[in-house]
Amino acid sequence: MPLPDALDPVRRQRWGRSVLPMAAERGLVMAIPPIATRTRLTFQAVELARDHGQFGAMHQAIFEAFFRDGRDIGDKEVLAEIGQSVGLAPELVRQTLETGTYLERVLDQERLSRQLGVTGVPAAFVERRPGDSRAGNRRSSARLVQGRCRTRVVGESLDWRRRALRSGIPIKDSPD
Repeated sequence: MPLPDALDPVRRQRWGRSVLPMAAERGLVMAIPPIATRTRLTFQAVELARDHGQFGAMHQAIFEAFFRDGRDIGDKEVLAEIGQSVGLAPELVRQTLETGTYLERVLDQERLSRQLGVTGVPAAFVERRPGDSRAGNRRSSARLVQGRCRTRVVGESLDWRRRALRSGIPIKDSPD
C-alpha cells in the first residue's frame, strides 16, 4: 500500500481541524510531519527499548522526533540516534533492526489489532489479566478505559479521551 502524500492539502486540513487542536489542548508541541513513513522498524525499536526498561523514554523520544522535529522514524539510523538518546547502544539498535529480532512480536501485535477490529490511531490496548471480570469484550474494555479516564480527568480532557477512544477502537454493541 502506498504511503499518503504528507503534503496533501486535504490531509493537512484534516490535521488542522482534528489532530493539532487536540495536541494543543494537551499542551503538546506538534507540527504536521513533512514526511510519511513506515513504522514497522519503529515498533521493533520500541520493543527493544521495552525489554531494556526504556519504553516510556523511547516512546516519547520517537514522538518528538516525528511530530516535533519532522524526522523519518522509519529510518534505521534515525532510530539508532533516538535509541542512543535514551541510553540504548546505537549498535544494538542497528543490529536488532537488521536481524528483525522483534519483528515477530510486532507482527503478532499487528495481527491482534486486526482481530480486534482496530482501524485507526491512536489506539490503546487495555491489559487483560487472568481473573479480571471486566476483561470480556471490546465494549467492556472501552467502559473500563472510560471509567479510568473519568477518575483521573474532567471536562474537555475527558471528552478528548472519549473521542480518541471512539475514533481508534470501533465498538460494536454486544452482550456483556
